[in-house]
Amino acid sequence: MRNQLLWLPVQFTLTCIGLFLFSGAASLLAYDHELIIHMANYIDSLKGVSYDMLHPQSIFITLEANGKAYPIFPMLLQLFGYSLVLLLTAFLISIVSSAFISYMSMLLPRRARRTFLKVLDLLDSLPDVLVVVLLQLLIIWLFKKTNILFLDIYKIGEEKIYVLPIVCLAIMPIAFLVKNFLFQLREEGDKPYVEFSFSKGFSKAYTVWVHLFRNVWISFYYHIKPIFLMMLSNLLIIEILFNINGFMVALLSVATSKPSAFFIGMLMIYIPFFIVFSAGQLLLTKTIGAGEVEA
Repeated sequence: MRNQLLWLPVQFTLTCIGLFLFSGAASLLAYDHELIIHMANYIDSLKGVSYDMLHPQSIFITLEANGKAYPIFPMLLQLFGYSLVLLLTAFLISIVSSAFISYMSMLLPRRARRTFLKVLDLLDSLPDVLVVVLLQLLIIWLFKKTNILFLDIYKIGEEKIYVLPIVCLAIMPIAFLVKNFLFQLREEGDKPYVEFSFSKGFSKAYTVWVHLFRNVWISFYYHIKPIFLMMLSNLLIIEILFNINGFMVALLSVATSKPSAFFIGMLMIYIPFFIVFSAGQLLLTKTIGAGEVEA
């Protein structure tokens, strides 16, 4: 625990330095008959980022939607808030849905569970873009049949759409999460305490929910980071396909044109989630340690 506390500031500092060095990467490479490395341009770009960080009021970002330039604050904060709502809502929905689906599948007969796993593998193999397009086409088909537009499938003007982007963003990782849950549940299912629970007369539904899931959640926490990164990359796909003027699209547009804005954007993603993940890791370590002491 103490070693983790000492390592966290070092990890945070090294990552921030890495993001700073990465912010100028667009000026490092150039193509003139052949690919060449421009160290002078790269160093100048990093100097520009350093200057802008000391004078943030001089940083402007241009939105592709209207071509207008805005001060980085509060515009980037507004875009970040909208995208964060989409990301966190979809993340919570995907976690709850995958846990429920995994629980229900554990109660299925063995043959039905095998069929379910095959369907799950098929869904997991579908490209993310295809899933989004199919859902959009489904809404269009329903509109043609019923003359009712159940959900907005495209952002127009200044309006904000939430439901379908959140649904699409939540659906994409569900197959991965369910497979992860089932893998962990099968591993836990072979342990002696499960047979002990059955011998005490507890039902399968009770044993899976109370005993198996309690231990699976601890293992599942260590997979949250790759899941978050996967959903973050999917968020960019969602914003592009739904014409959302969101944070990820803005970050992509300033990656080459405004390195300082790109660096600030990366910090806005990294810092809050570093705090959340680090706090969760410390809490989990403390909880597991306490349990081991009690045992």
